[in-house]
Order: sequence, then structure tokens, then C-alpha cells
Amino acid sequence: MRKKLFAVVILCAIALTGCKTKIDTQALNTLTSLSQITPADVKTRPMSLADSVTVNNVKGLFKIDADFPDSGNFFVINNIREWMSEQLGGTYEGNMEDGAKMLDHYKNVVLTDFKENIIPDMPRIEDMSCYKDVKIKKLYETDRYVSYLYTQEGFAGGAHGWYLMQGQTFRKSDGRRIDYDIFRAELMDELADLVKDNIFTQYFESNTEDMGNLLTMENNDFFPLPQSAPIFREDGVEFVYQQYEIACYAAGMPACVISYDLLEPFLTQAGRWLVNTGHVAEN
Repeated sequence: MRKKLFAVVILCAIALTGCKTKIDTQALNTLTSLSQITPADVKTRPMSLADSVTVNNVKGLFKIDADFPDSGNFFVINNIREWMSEQLGGTYEGNMEDGAKMLDHYKNVVLTDFKENIIPDMPRIEDMSCYKDVKIKKLYETDRYVSYLYTQEGFAGGAHGWYLMQGQTFRKSDGRRIDYDIFRAELMDELADLVKDNIFTQYFESNTEDMGNLLTMENNDFFPLPQSAPIFREDGVEFVYQQYEIACYAAGMPACVISYDLLEPFLTQAGRWLVNTGHVAEN
């Protein structure tokens, strides 16, 4: 009896294993077919919002212009909307499809911050004002990825204002955010050296060691990659360093664009597939 029962168990296990193998094969075939489908282009709607608050004759101004994604692959446009919200602070809890409500939420956050924190600490100088100006724009799109650009500038008292620029590229098949993991891990040091050479020649317009004097790093032999994600543009990948990240404020925001041909040896298979496309989507 026990032998018969054991035999039945073995047969069931074999049958289940066969079914699992069949299911996995079907799933793999489905994924392969989906990867060959060109995802829909990301269609956007321009949105603008501006408002101000005044406290003790000091005004705080806020303005935002955004290309809000209206249609396309759900996973892509949902990830773009989440990224936009995160760039603005990440506190919006409403419907991500309601772009107007999202922007209005962050407008109120900024104006409240002006009113309660920033303006009370500013010196009382006639006609002084603080401001924050934000732009979120669709930068470039192909049949395999779409890139967005976030810029912010402002003034909140002190010696000078600020400016930042961050981009994000999204894979259109599934909405994946593209970051440095698209480059081969064992070549990251060589990639950093390539970025360093191009920063010196493109931004500082020199490849001499004198440029090292502008850097704020204690060890100029070690040159880090930017903290912000690489931006996939039409002519190559842009690497952007924020103010103070590697250089003094007066040096601005060092940046360079490296062609896809030069970067190809550094890309993973997923990275090479991403940029190997002949179709450019319409903006």
C-alpha cells in the first residue's frame, strides 16, 4: 500500500513539474512577444501654475510649468507622474492622474513654506522677494525610451540663489527608470574617467591639470560620477553635476554629453538595446 501511495505522489510531482515548465515557457513566449511591440508614444498636456504670498511686505513667488503625461503605456506614464511628484517633494497623496490637483498641492506646500519659514528669516529690505521657478519638460523620446528634465531655480535670501537640473529616462516597455545600472558594473571606474575627460574638455574647455584647482574634492585623483541619473538625449548621454557637487558655486554646474558610440562598450545588453533604435517619437 505504501509503495503504491509513494508511486502516486511521484507521478503527481512529475505532472506538476511538467505543467510548471509548460507555464513558464508560455510566459517567456508572451514576454518575448510583448518586447517586440512598439509601446505607444507618451502624449503630454502643458500645465502652468503661478501664485504668491506676501508677509510684512516681502513677497514669495512660485511658478511651475510641466509637460504632464496624459496617455501612453500605463506603466510608463504612471512612473513619470510618480517621478514628477517625488521631484516636487513626494508628499502628494491624491490621484496621480489629476495633474492639476498635484501641482496645486505642491503650490500650497511652497507658499506655506515661504510664509512660515523662509520669509520670516529674510532681512527686511525694500522690494525684496523670494521665488521658486520649476519646469518639468519632456526632453526626448524614441520607440524604446522617453527622457524628462526637471529644472528648479530660486532665491530665499542669502548671498545668491540656486539652480538645479535633474533628468530621468524611462524604458517604454515597462516604465523602468534608467540609472547607472544600465552600465557594466566592472567598468564604472573607466566610465568615471571618461566623464572626467569630457567634463574638462567640454565644460571647462581645457584638459590641463589647472582645472583640478576648481574642484572641491580633497582627492582630485578620484572623480565620482554625478549623483543624479544620466540623461539620455538625442546625441548621447548627458552627465550633470549639481552646484557644489564637485566644484565651487562660481563654476556652475559642470556637464558633458558623451555620444552613444563612445558609451557602447560600457553599456549592458539592456543598455545597448535601449539606444539601438531608428524611430524617434514626435514630441
